[in-house]
This record gives sequence, C-alpha cells and structure tokens, in this order.
Amino acid sequence: MIFLFEQFAYSLDYLKKVLPTDKEGRFKGLPNGFVGRDCKLDGVGYLFNGNPARNSTGKKDVSDSIVFVLPKVFLDENGTKAFGEDVPSANNFKVSAAPKEFLSQLSLWVCSSIGLYRLSCPNDKEVHVPDAPDAHHFSSDKLAPTLIDVMNAMKLFYAVNMNLFVFTAKNKHSGNNRIDWRRTVARTQPFMQGDTPIYMELENKKKVFDLDDRLLVLYFSAMHYIEETFGFKMPHSEFYAPMRVNEFRRLLGHRGLVELRRIKHKYFADKFLRLYNIVKAFFEWGGNFSANDYSSEYLLTSKYNNVFEAMIDKLVGDESRDIDSLKQNDDGKIIDHLYKEKSLVFASGTDDDLIWHIGDSKYYKEDSDLDPKSIAKQYTYAKNIVQDFFSPDYVEKETDKDADNAKLHEKDIHKGVRYRDPLTEGYSITPNFFLRGELPPYENRSQFQESYFRAEIDPKDSKLINIDSQNLWDKRNRHFKNRLFDRDTLLLQVYNVNFLYVLKAYTSKRSSLCDEFKRDAREKFRRNFLSLLREKYYFWAIYLPNWESADYKDRLEKFVNDNFRKLVGRVFRSEATPKCLILALERDIVDNSEDGADDDYRKIREIVDGNNCDVFSLLPEEIWGDGQIRRDDMYGWRMPQ
Repeated sequence: MIFLFEQFAYSLDYLKKVLPTDKEGRFKGLPNGFVGRDCKLDGVGYLFNGNPARNSTGKKDVSDSIVFVLPKVFLDENGTKAFGEDVPSANNFKVSAAPKEFLSQLSLWVCSSIGLYRLSCPNDKEVHVPDAPDAHHFSSDKLAPTLIDVMNAMKLFYAVNMNLFVFTAKNKHSGNNRIDWRRTVARTQPFMQGDTPIYMELENKKKVFDLDDRLLVLYFSAMHYIEETFGFKMPHSEFYAPMRVNEFRRLLGHRGLVELRRIKHKYFADKFLRLYNIVKAFFEWGGNFSANDYSSEYLLTSKYNNVFEAMIDKLVGDESRDIDSLKQNDDGKIIDHLYKEKSLVFASGTDDDLIWHIGDSKYYKEDSDLDPKSIAKQYTYAKNIVQDFFSPDYVEKETDKDADNAKLHEKDIHKGVRYRDPLTEGYSITPNFFLRGELPPYENRSQFQESYFRAEIDPKDSKLINIDSQNLWDKRNRHFKNRLFDRDTLLLQVYNVNFLYVLKAYTSKRSSLCDEFKRDAREKFRRNFLSLLREKYYFWAIYLPNWESADYKDRLEKFVNDNFRKLVGRVFRSEATPKCLILALERDIVDNSEDGADDDYRKIREIVDGNNCDVFSLLPEEIWGDGQIRRDDMYGWRMPQ
C-alpha cells in the first residue's frame, strides 16, 4: 500500500510511479486538479491504481495498487513529519515503530468517514468517484463502487453475525464423529472371534458442505484473498478453511458470478441474502480488477473540511430539517453547528429556558491563533440567529409576559428559546465555540497501541476535547463596556478535539459512542463557558424590600424603569428567578473601583442601597430558586472568588 499526504509536495517522478498514468506519462483517471502544479495533492481518500509501476525486480506489486491520501491534520506543525517520521517526497511513507496494520486501519477510518458523508450528502460535488457503469449496488443496500466499500461491508457483516457462522458450522458438522455402520460393514474387513465379527477400522459419518457452506467458504476465501493480496487485516474463521489464493483468483469476475447464480435459489434468510449480495459485489469488482483495460477507481474529496464539519455536526449538533434551514442565513452564510441547550446563567432547567449554542469547525490548525476573519464570521452567525428569532411577527406581538412570548415560537424551530427578558430588556448569553481537529504529537512508540495516539492514557478520556490556550477575551464582540446582557455582547471559545476521537465516534457502528461524544462535548462547552464568566464577572441577585408582597411585581417594574439607563445590559431576570434581578459586572472594573468613583459599580450600588434592596452574591454555575438564593452566608456586596 502507498500512503500519501494531502498538500505535501512530492516529486513528479514519484507521483507518476504510484498514480495512474497513460503511455505518455500523463496522469489519467483522476479528478481534475487532484495533482497540482507544485506536485501537491488536493484531496483526501482512496484510489486504486490498476497499473502500478514495476518494482526493482521488474515485477508489479499488486499491493502498491492501493493508494491512500491522508488528511494534512496528521502532519506536524512544520508539515514535514507524521507520527514522528519524516515524510519522504520520493518514497513511500512508513512508520518503523508502528504495527504493520496501523496506517491501513487509520486510512480505512478516513475513507469510511468520506463514504458515510457521501451517503448523507449525495449532492456534494466535491466528493469524487469515477463516472463508470461498473458502480454496483448491494441489491437494496448501500452503493459500494470500490474495494474499500466491499471490504467494509464484509467486516461489518462478520462483526454483526459472528454467531451465525458458529451456529451454521456446528449444525452442519454435528454427528461427524458418529460411526457409520453401513459404510463400515460395506468397506472394511472384520476378523472373527467365535461367531462375533470385530471391526478394527471404523467409518465415521461425514457430512458434505451444502450450498450454505459453499457461500461461507467463498466469503471467507474472499477476505483471505484481500488480506494476502493487498495487506489489509481481515477476519478469519476457525470453521471454514479458505481456498488458496491462486485458486480463488480464477473465480474473480465471470466464473465466481456463475457459481453464485447456481446457488442463489437456495437462500431465503435475510442474512444469507445480504451475504450473497456482498460476495456478488466483490466478484463484480474482481472482474473489473482482473480486466486488462481496468485503470483506476477512487473515492476522493477535495474538501475534507466538509466531511469534518459533517462529523462534528452529527456528534455535537441537533439534527432536523428545520435546523438545516436555520443554518442557511439570509446573507448567504451557512452555520456549521447548532443545538439548543439550557441557558448558561441561572437556567431553570426546563424546556422553556433554552438558548442556541452556535459553533464552527475546521479539521486542522492553520496557525496557533484563530484568524480575525473566522472570529468575525462566528459573531455574524450568532447575530443572524438572534435576528431570525426576533422575526417581524414576534416583535409585533411581544409582551411583558414570558409565557405569552413563549407561545409565539411554540410551533417553530425556536420553541423553548428565551433570548430577551421583556422587563429588563437584557439578553441571555449566547455561547459561541470554534472546534479544530488535532493529533497529539509523537513522543514514544507506545502511542501506536493507544486508540487516540496519546502519550499518556487518560482513563476518563477527559482530555480528548481541550480548550485552546488562545485568549479571545480581548476580541469579544461588544458595543458597550461592561454590559454582559447586551444583545451585541458575544463571547467565543476555541477548542481542540482529538481527530482520531472524532473519526472513531463518527464511523463506529455503536450509537452509544456518538451519544457519549455529544454528552461529554456539550457538558465541557457549558462548564468552560461558566468558568469564563466566573473568571471575568461578579454576579449578584438584587431584591426589593418585601419581595413576597402582592404588589412586588409592579414595584420591581417601576424600579427597572426609573433606573433603566444605568441598569440596561447589566441586569437580567432569569426564568428560574423571576423575583430578583441578576446583576453582572466585570471583575476588573469592580476590583479597581474606589469609594466615590464614578464607575458602573458605584452608580448601581448607590441605586440599590438607596432603595434598601437585599443583595446576595452568586456564582454563575449555581441554579437556584428565589428562596434558595436568599442565604445569609451570601448576603451583601461580597466578591466570591
């Protein structure tokens, strides 16, 4: 197998050896633009070169027909090494410290991600396959035009149906050790002891493979052929001995299909029909592979970032047609990831106190810091979602009652979302995140035995998604100072995710792994945003006197209206705590404030103390009801650390 890397500069002579070319040495049978003028490959995926170059002995090595192009995320920050080894420009890449199947299995993960993406996004023109009549279906099953697809189908069938092979083998061979007296009497000569014949050589019952067995033999022979010819690790059976490679090779194409047609009428069970179609697809592929005019096949994408976005969206985002529509902004921008989750600050925990979480992703890190365009684009995404929420109809019908406002979106995609408090006109905090793929740097050879290439194993897998060291606090979007609850105050965090973790979760047949990824990722995003708020802000709960009186609601509204200019953007009334105002002020301003100063903290404190309000210090991650907030140990303008 040949292993190449996306966007790595190779020598032209080497590429002509490993990629399909015509008699004049020009590349053929490849997507347009796949090989750039600088000899960099613009694509990721798999291709099969039907005419590989001859090796030093003058023979063609069929295993070199398999060519994988791996994503550039596997290259180091200088773009010259991968997995601790220098990437040669004129030779095949090998990892001396890795197990034999390490690169091939990794490549299959990558190709599986492209194949799954192709099925979910069939209209993406950046995923390339040959326009040829030899693309076959597994009957009513998924399209499988390449060797990689057939291999994956074989492996999946084995993994799902291992008990089937054991049951069938035991059922067919049961009774093999019993004595067949009819054959023993007919074929062996006894000696006589008196009037009693004694048989020294006994004939056992032997069952002949029936047609079900023949199909299984062909199936395991096909996997044995793939392993011996191309080097991929394939499943084996202890019950069914595979045919010899040379013997099986003669069945590729027409002969194998004829043999399958002879036994097709014997199958009725769905599992055997599925297996029949898989073996049939392999023989069809083998017929093309054996043909003299077979040049190449491929599954390549020039935009692997689209695949990564789809992977992250499945693993993190919410999925529905309405959300897909919401991602398509009126200004032409397309949001990568959206999901609804409980509000960040003092959420009630109900389905009526949600907020949109908005994300963007890229499968590799171009620089250590996020570029300004990506930051500006992410803030624009958040603004567009807010704008969509406040539709003309919503603005026209909005009242000062949360219950009434919730009904305005109860039948559309924004159901349960609460962006604005009608009393204070404060806005709930909109979490924005940026997710980038990364691979842990090579430190020791034990990493090749670790599922996610980590030098230090983390039993809890808590470091598979890490917050980036880049500090975007100074690049937060805002129109006013010290207004956390203003519509235009937007915060952004950057995360790095283990690329192999994404690949494994996305391509895994276990839905529990996807669910685990989603649960852990969302929890980590929420926890880190709350940590940011705790680091940068102080929070207080403010109650007017006699907060349980009948006229409290009217007095609270008058208090907000009388002091609106000083409170706007700094206070918010949570769905969970309707009788108190949540005040948020930046720590730097509060810590540097002095008695008599004319800053936000002193102005608001003067208003609050002048109205004899009760004040309780809070932490943003704490979710309390009104009664629980009023704790003596949290009373006053204290500043919790």
